[in-house]
Amino acid sequence: MGRTVKSQTESRTALLFGLGYCAKALIPHLSAAGYTITATVRSENKASTLSGLTEANVIPFTGHISAVLEDAISQAEIIISSIPPSDNGADPVISAIPDLAQRAKNCAWAGYLSATSVYGDRGGHWAFEDEKLYPTTQRGKNRIATELAWLETGMPVHIFRLAGIYGPQLIRQSRNAFDRLRSGRAKAVIKDGHVVNRIHVEDIAAAVMLSIKNPNPTQIYNLADGHPASPQDALDFAADLIGEARPDHVNFETAELSPMARSFYTETKRIDNSRARYELGWLPKYPDYRSGLCAIYKNAQFGSGTFMLAGHVIVPEADLEDVRRELPVHKAATLAEDGCLRFDVFQDLKNKYKFHVFEVFKSEADFQKHKNRMAGTDWAKATQNLERVYTVSKD
Repeated sequence: MGRTVKSQTESRTALLFGLGYCAKALIPHLSAAGYTITATVRSENKASTLSGLTEANVIPFTGHISAVLEDAISQAEIIISSIPPSDNGADPVISAIPDLAQRAKNCAWAGYLSATSVYGDRGGHWAFEDEKLYPTTQRGKNRIATELAWLETGMPVHIFRLAGIYGPQLIRQSRNAFDRLRSGRAKAVIKDGHVVNRIHVEDIAAAVMLSIKNPNPTQIYNLADGHPASPQDALDFAADLIGEARPDHVNFETAELSPMARSFYTETKRIDNSRARYELGWLPKYPDYRSGLCAIYKNAQFGSGTFMLAGHVIVPEADLEDVRRELPVHKAATLAEDGCLRFDVFQDLKNKYKFHVFEVFKSEADFQKHKNRMAGTDWAKATQNLERVYTVSKD
């Protein structure tokens, strides 16, 4: 069946099945690209509540096709579903609208947001899109069934397999390590060799928009930052960043976990993102959890336009006493600078040669003034041989 691509002079429309976290992040990008957006929610009440709170026209989708939904489907040039599978593995959209392809006569691009649970356990090895799938959890099996259901519609479908999603808090949703730490829900569960793959919600939106501009129907893309890390590393970094106590580290074997939480530790893999980078020209803005968490914290606490440096230094043994002696003087002088908003440097509890560093300035120019002031000081001399591992956030 041929698809009609609208000219640039016509109003372009997009239909989002599911107004969840990813959809909310996509809406500003679609709107900026000139799309009029309709998004579905699960009830009339929710549609009424959310109307006016987003740039989308919010309508209910309660498991059957209404007249207003039928109209939205027929007009949509872009269709994206982020609705997860039902418990029985069926896709709620395809189940309710089996003739979706026939109804969506104007659809030139469709996307389904899936999950990396389809790969199952890879024993810590890298997972690629074209590998055979060996899911060990029911949610992974359900995702495979839903991917197939979308591909078999005959629509120009693109599949995005998402790693663990995090990002700023949106409308009462808790979506990052800071929220869990502040609520007391954070738990650093230690399982040898276990790593987690992550993706910032804004990087998901960027990849989807690039795919819309460069369509390749039936293609599958992994979306992950490409730097998997253990859960406890991210939690410890987040705790240091916001000044909360690091969560207790508990052994996986003895940890009190729900069956769902425990199931996340039965599989470990590293998600390769090469295809999205090379085919779409996609480069994650937040290539690891440090850069993503720093941006979330900095923008929420100090606002955009500020400059943040976070990370650690390794002090040679020969310089350790000089660094410890000069640190209080350097800290006091830095905090006295007009452009300094935060300055924390503290010694690691387990490694005396490692010092954690968190600095925030009103602007990058203020940070440069700070560096100029330091030049030639006793602190500069004491720290000239340090190994520095920093993440910079200035968006």
